[in-house]
Amino acid sequence: MKKKYLEPYVKENNLLQLSLFYFSKRPPKNTAVEWEDERGSYKLCCDCRKGVPGGLEQDVFTAAMRIWVKRGMPSDPLDVSYSDLARELNVSPRDWNRKIKKSLEKLGLARYVFEECFIVADDEGNNRISTNFSLFDYAILFSEDKDKNKKKGKSKLALAELVRKNLESKYYQYLDMAWYRALPSGLPRRLYEFLEKKRYLANNNMFVISEKNICRWLPIVRKNPTERRKTLNKTSGHLINAGYLKDYFFDKKKKLCFFSYSAADTSPIGEENQEQVIDICPKNIIANKSYPPKETVPKALPESTELDRLASLLRLKRVPKATKNILANYLKEEGIAYVERNILYANEKAKSSYSNYLGKCLDNDYAEAWQEEKEQKQDNLFDLNEELKKKEEKEEEKKKREKELEKLRTEFLEKAEKLSGVFKRMALENAEREVQDSPSKQFAIKPAYSNRILDIVNEIGGSYPKEVLTVDVMKKLWSQKIEE
Repeated sequence: MKKKYLEPYVKENNLLQLSLFYFSKRPPKNTAVEWEDERGSYKLCCDCRKGVPGGLEQDVFTAAMRIWVKRGMPSDPLDVSYSDLARELNVSPRDWNRKIKKSLEKLGLARYVFEECFIVADDEGNNRISTNFSLFDYAILFSEDKDKNKKKGKSKLALAELVRKNLESKYYQYLDMAWYRALPSGLPRRLYEFLEKKRYLANNNMFVISEKNICRWLPIVRKNPTERRKTLNKTSGHLINAGYLKDYFFDKKKKLCFFSYSAADTSPIGEENQEQVIDICPKNIIANKSYPPKETVPKALPESTELDRLASLLRLKRVPKATKNILANYLKEEGIAYVERNILYANEKAKSSYSNYLGKCLDNDYAEAWQEEKEQKQDNLFDLNEELKKKEEKEEEKKKREKELEKLRTEFLEKAEKLSGVFKRMALENAEREVQDSPSKQFAIKPAYSNRILDIVNEIGGSYPKEVLTVDVMKKLWSQKIEE
């Protein structure tokens, strides 16, 4: 029998549940995520000089937690090099060192604020508290060695005390780094971690959650519901293609998302290399230091079909191999949306030397603001459409109500006409007393009389609203009055 391999990493349960990272094209400078419900409220704030943590920061933090597990889950701060983190993510250390350094700076500065929603696992049970911290209490990044005049390769990372204590209390979830690496960076990886945490709630390998909640927890912050659902569908598609999910379905009527898990023994590195890691003692994992050979680890390379599709969008009759290689590199590092929007931008804006201009667009993401402007216009059109739709619904409701009132007026007049003379005289006397001190009692007497008739009809078995008393109805009631 072939030996099974493990690639476990862990995430503290609060960090799995709450949306710590922001996946929009242009994250805000200060507050990234904010929500509140009956259980508490939460928001993420960060240093505006470095920005809000996003997909890359999620990857770097995950890689650090993978290294932490491999080294026996030590209580001391973690000494890691940028190359260590890069290797866990299957990326080139040479090309990614600078990005990883920036990500660690951002993670060290991002400040998380929890109000009555951060769970502390201790001997007394799981308690919700209010607190705030950064994921790393401190992150000492590499510095210059004055004697040898070269950069030290190690950085020291210290997890926040509350997170570390929860980890020591085994308040965490085991996850599979092979699955993580098999998915594109950003929302697909975040969705994998969230669904893996929620797997215990699945019924017949099916997990169901409302659209509102899944968008809150990931997070997906688009206001346009159509765009939100497209994002959910696309993100789930990556998990289906990788083999983690069997299917995904959205019920528009009930606004529920249905995630169907694949069989529990499937793995992106093959059944012979898969082993369930949930509830396994960390010592047993670390004792077996047989990790899969590097070539067996899946690499999230761009599919040739997707690359060909993007190349077909270029404003070129023939796409040079060098240009295609550039697209492949950006597709791998930045994703489909990034490359596609910059191609479309270059198609529209390039006036000469198309290939050079396209290269500048890809280097600097010229299309970001342009794309956001287009999406904002779409959102505005959607909001206008929704406003018109609501207006039409109000008009329809108003017409429907008017028809109901017409029917009620007819019934009311019939009952009022059948009232005995005693009731009508009593209504007239009461109305005269009511308006006798009024300076314009000749005008006030008709409404007063009509209201008394309405009261009498309702008292003897009717249930008519005041809206039945139009000017025409009051004229008819007045013409039917009986005087002494």
